[in-house]
This record gives sequence, C-alpha cells and structure tokens, in this order.
Amino acid sequence: MFVISKDGFVIESITTAGAFNPDALAAMITAAIGATESMGKELELGRPEIVTMEFTGSIVLVMDLGDSVLALVADRNAVLGRLRYEMKKQAPRIRAAL
Repeated sequence: MFVISKDGFVIESITTAGAFNPDALAAMITAAIGATESMGKELELGRPEIVTMEFTGSIVLVMDLGDSVLALVADRNAVLGRLRYEMKKQAPRIRAAL
C-alpha cells in the first residue's frame, strides 16, 4: 500500500514486495491517475473513484484521496471486490491521518 502525493512523491508506504522502486511507482501512478482524470473530464464521465490496472502478475488499484492517492499493489489472484471494499472502508481514516 502506498499513499502518494499528487505531485508524485511517496508520503507513506507499507509493502512486502521489493521488486520495484517505490519512487518510480509513485511517479507512474501520478501520471496514470492524471490521465484518467483528464479522460473523465473530457468525456464528461465525472471523477474516477478507483482505477484498476490488471497485469499478468499483479493488480494495481488507485483511489483518489483529494490531495493524494492511495495505491495498492496486490497479487493477481487477490479477490478484487475485497480489495475495493477495504480501500473504500479505510480511505476516510487515511484522509484524516494526512
């Protein structure tokens, strides 16, 4: 789990995965959420709530927290509904802690 500022810096991270650079992930997540927000605005879809990216080995979920984003990198076999539920449940606590 990562909390990332909108300008691409890691605010907090908790992870057991050491396969990637957290700073690089933060920069890429910021770019991805920016592109998604632009798409929503351009197509008049509204703001994205949770962006889901599925890869061959992992799932990445990104949730807008206002001035920051919550990013979760999970195993490909994780239960997507449970991940989304927990992110929505914990988001108010994380926002309050920031």
